[in-house]
Amino acid sequence: MAEMPHADLLRGELTGALQKDVETFKTIFGLPENADIVFRPFEAGGFSLCAVYTEGMAKDDKVADFILRACHAFDAGAERVDADMRAEFLLKSAVCIPQARLENRVQELVMQILGGMTALLIDGCADGLLMETRGFEKRNVQRTVSESVVVGSQEGFVESLRTNITLMRRYVQSPALISEMTTVGKSVPLRIAILYMKGVAREETLAEMRKRVKCVTAAVVHGLGQLEQLIEDRPFSLTPQMLLTERPDRAASCVQDGQIVILADGAPYALIAPVTLFHLLHSSDDTFMRWQYGSFLRFIRMLGVLFSLLLPGAYIALTLYHPHLIPMALLTSIAETRAQVPFTALTEILLMEFSFYLINEASTRIPSQMGSVIGIVGGLILGQAAVSASIISPIVIIVVALTGLGNFVIPDYGFTVGMTILRIAIILVSALLGLYGLTLAVFALLCHLCSLRSLGAPFMAPVAPFRPHNPDILLRLPIWMQKRLLFLAKKDSWMRKETRK
Repeated sequence: MAEMPHADLLRGELTGALQKDVETFKTIFGLPENADIVFRPFEAGGFSLCAVYTEGMAKDDKVADFILRACHAFDAGAERVDADMRAEFLLKSAVCIPQARLENRVQELVMQILGGMTALLIDGCADGLLMETRGFEKRNVQRTVSESVVVGSQEGFVESLRTNITLMRRYVQSPALISEMTTVGKSVPLRIAILYMKGVAREETLAEMRKRVKCVTAAVVHGLGQLEQLIEDRPFSLTPQMLLTERPDRAASCVQDGQIVILADGAPYALIAPVTLFHLLHSSDDTFMRWQYGSFLRFIRMLGVLFSLLLPGAYIALTLYHPHLIPMALLTSIAETRAQVPFTALTEILLMEFSFYLINEASTRIPSQMGSVIGIVGGLILGQAAVSASIISPIVIIVVALTGLGNFVIPDYGFTVGMTILRIAIILVSALLGLYGLTLAVFALLCHLCSLRSLGAPFMAPVAPFRPHNPDILLRLPIWMQKRLLFLAKKDSWMRKETRK
């Protein structure tokens, strides 16, 4: 298997001969063709140095003020310092950047230079200085897009890993919040941070997460979406076993419950594991509202999920196989509206399902100024025209509309797509076997959900298997009744819910 270019140089270490080390880095970075890497040689303290950084990733004024000027300003007595101690001397006496360290591994220096840091190569010293000078352009913290709430924080993650970690520390101001930095991707590494609460997250869960991340053998990992696919328990399941969220407050709440949060460079969201089915159905603002309001909205959401999953299949089963279960007045109305329709009920449902999600996908991909117009105009015109032309019956329009609305109340987008595929499968089974097929499909789905695990934790817990838990599953009872720590956390954790006196 071919190695990446200059792999032998990357495995080496600094030699202390400045000219040779500079040539090594120029070879690795592909100079003179590569115009983004800056080599700034200069003299200070009686010896030669060279600052290496990536233009646009490092901030020029930081390099100029805190490295170049600082090195020129230190005492000329540095000439008396032994050559192999020059890096340590500069670190203690000259460099004015707080985050700086010694480093002699070529590969580490190269990766950090590409990430926006500046490497200072020193003649006669086999150690270089690695300094924090990141200053690349990034998006400011803005409102969330796909997880909007009425009550609660309005901040969302951005594409900067450092900013996202800072957001997490703003919400969890505890020294027990640990952030472990690592990389995934063998050829093009992606920097990620694994965040957890020390003494709250289970050690076996942490060990499993570290193991799975370490075992990723992909050459390139493009963000957390691909990382999720590489480390999840059941990749062929239609149900996501990890949670992607763009809300720092939700990620902070999960990490305090003993779950693990992964952040990545370039990813404006966080990956959370382990999770349960109920994490995918709960919304952030459920907790911020009074318990009566949160419980009511959660009840509406659960009904919407049931409508989305079962309503089209139930309509197909009843109209094709069990019309005697439909009230006579409603059955007569359905028969009258379908009298001129040339298609079967199954064809009608599938055609409208396709049309509905075609409009939804179109409104998502086109510019935002036109998205809402396309959704409204497309839905109204197509629906009305289809009914007027006797292609689709009005009852099917109602069924598909309720189904679509129910699908949109699911907070997790990935779960929404999975529910769509499951709904189509239930429609086909119901068309074959009627209510028996619908019942069999629901039973098989429940068995599948009970067999799933998220990072080793049961996906349907605390219901199946039963675990002691707070009254915050289907309904959200008053906050003073929620005294337990989430069952995913350590049993002997130092973090306890406040109890009533």
